[in-house]
Amino acid sequence: MYSDLEKLKEIRKSLKHSWMPFFTKFGKLTPVQLETIPKILSGVNVILASPTASGKTEAVVAPVAERFINEKWTGLSILYIVPTRALANDTLSRVQGPLSDMEIKSSLRHGDKTYLSDFNLPNFLITTPESLDSLICRKSKIFSNLQTIILDEIHILDNTYRGDQLRLLLWRLKEIANNKNFSIHILSATLYDPSQIAQRYIDKFEVVKVGEERQIEYNIVNSLEEAYYLIKKEGFRKILFFCNMRESVEILATEIKKLWHPYPVVAHHGSLSKHEREEAEKIMKESDIAICVATSTLEIGIDIGDIDLIVLAEIPWSISSLLQRIGRGNRRKNKTYTLTLTTSPNEVNLIEAMFKTISSGVLPISDYCPDKSVVIQQIFSYLYQNPQGVVEETIFQLTSPLCSINELISILYHLEDKGWLEHRVHKWFASQNLMDLGTIGKIHSNIPDERKFSVIDVNSGKDIGYIVGVFDRVFALAGRIWIVESIDNNNNKIIVRNFKGKALPPIFKRCKNYGAFYYLLPDELKKYPFYEDNL
Repeated sequence: MYSDLEKLKEIRKSLKHSWMPFFTKFGKLTPVQLETIPKILSGVNVILASPTASGKTEAVVAPVAERFINEKWTGLSILYIVPTRALANDTLSRVQGPLSDMEIKSSLRHGDKTYLSDFNLPNFLITTPESLDSLICRKSKIFSNLQTIILDEIHILDNTYRGDQLRLLLWRLKEIANNKNFSIHILSATLYDPSQIAQRYIDKFEVVKVGEERQIEYNIVNSLEEAYYLIKKEGFRKILFFCNMRESVEILATEIKKLWHPYPVVAHHGSLSKHEREEAEKIMKESDIAICVATSTLEIGIDIGDIDLIVLAEIPWSISSLLQRIGRGNRRKNKTYTLTLTTSPNEVNLIEAMFKTISSGVLPISDYCPDKSVVIQQIFSYLYQNPQGVVEETIFQLTSPLCSINELISILYHLEDKGWLEHRVHKWFASQNLMDLGTIGKIHSNIPDERKFSVIDVNSGKDIGYIVGVFDRVFALAGRIWIVESIDNNNNKIIVRNFKGKALPPIFKRCKNYGAFYYLLPDELKKYPFYEDNL
């Protein structure tokens, strides 16, 4: 058996091109890097399950970059898939410098950055499942040189309609790529049984699981004022509050501002504009003393500096979410400090039981249930990609991980009856309605979409965020109070100005637990037969 020092020496030798760009400033490797790098260099697919801030990204990207140089890969060779745009941006900021030092060109493609030139392709592309779907339909040839796919934070996507979409997109990439045996590497938080997830995305793989006992010091308080005095007493300076709902973030941020004045208090959630979110991230990263109130948007990936204290303003909805939130605190120390606000003895008992469960740092895995709305979405996307028509057997090969042949036939003929598909000469074709929908880009995302209003500051012209739901004339957004000046229904805009006073936040939209194309399933395949009226 090699010692860690011997492993380090061997790895350093093998990373002839990537050691200096990726690891010089650290001088050593983390346990997960020591275990993972040799496997990836040897061409093995891995699922890497380890705690937040354990060096997973570098553990995979550095050896993949080394293979790029050694094996003389060309063109778009490496695809890095993440759950969110924010994580895509953060990942690029981490890897772009080292990759550039190796003359490997990296770039982004997601909803905020939609352009990708066919003539100046990156070697390393970071994207989301939905943007990948669009690229496969419109620019499939760019993936012909694909050699490696990296799936980051897979526990966020898996067992959802987005994870199921990603499973089928991997099959479609194998159709396109010249190398049908391209590598797939999966990154995740620590899981009880990583192979359960990995086998949905890879046929052959090795598990690298580096867990650690988490030292968690947690306190439970009954009010924000009690939390304030405890924080002051302990001298915590950088604090991250987590809420479950966007409304809660807005209410709490305005309350905290009164207590913590003059120190900065910022809000971060999915209904805020990109500018507002990035400004909040910058303040947290650069300020010595600051507070951020966030939803799950800050559970993963985004660099906001070292956080002294995690405050759970509401009990997380799952063990997974709790572990993610805890993982954001004190990344450079061995102990995580947390504080939980509770409103009843039952909440106290619940959070204590949850902390006991996560003391090992391991995420439980729930039973897998495929979302058949993805079958609809992928049929639409695949037929749009192939306007010359597709035989039924090929469609079944694509969708077989999610449905049986009988279910597929039921879906196909149901879609034909509804005018979305046409069946002729033993092939299935997209109808003109479907082709029109694809042309405007409405078939690549299975995320439920609703009409939303952008909130625009009349004085600065800046986009503050968006609202889908109910709002009053005076409301809270981005931790500030606004009054409505006018509503532009034609352009879906609410024009506002700053207002001094109290207000409640809007009622933000709720994410549905089924995909946007669910309504097109035959009734017998719907789990929620009355969902259109009741949910």
